[in-house]
Amino acid sequence: MKRAKRHPFAKILRQRLELHLDNRSSDNTVPAENQFRRWIWQAVKQQYRRAEISVVLLDEDEARACNRDYRGKDYATNVLSFALDEDQTLIAPALSDGLHGDLVICPQVVLREAATQGKTPEQHYAHLTIHGVLHLMGYDHAADSEAEEMEALETALLNQLAYPDPYK
Repeated sequence: MKRAKRHPFAKILRQRLELHLDNRSSDNTVPAENQFRRWIWQAVKQQYRRAEISVVLLDEDEARACNRDYRGKDYATNVLSFALDEDQTLIAPALSDGLHGDLVICPQVVLREAATQGKTPEQHYAHLTIHGVLHLMGYDHAADSEAEEMEALETALLNQLAYPDPYK
């Protein structure tokens, strides 16, 4: 009997992307770790050989406190990005060896926004995860030109994963 070929992709991916998922929220319907891993890897794989990223899911009160304490904005937001070395330039040279950072996601805000925007929760989680990782990589949307570049990249990455344009 022929033995099935083993595909080492999952093992290689785990070696290249160290993901720490911590659901501290009361929502038990959040995506699985392998989904977050897939979305994050899609964003980082062209510029980094390795990444270590933590995704922490917080309820609205804690997410609001983070947003207030770190950004001076007193409301719960969908995703916050914290690069490990925020004082350094974050745009990666071609195939830099590593990206390190944290994402804080508020499931209640994600679900509320998804419903308002007519998206599935999965689509919105995918979009916000990629959006947050792009922030870790140094992308921003403060100026119109930056926003256009970031949105185009988000759309392209999501399309590669078979998700629709998040801005339509």
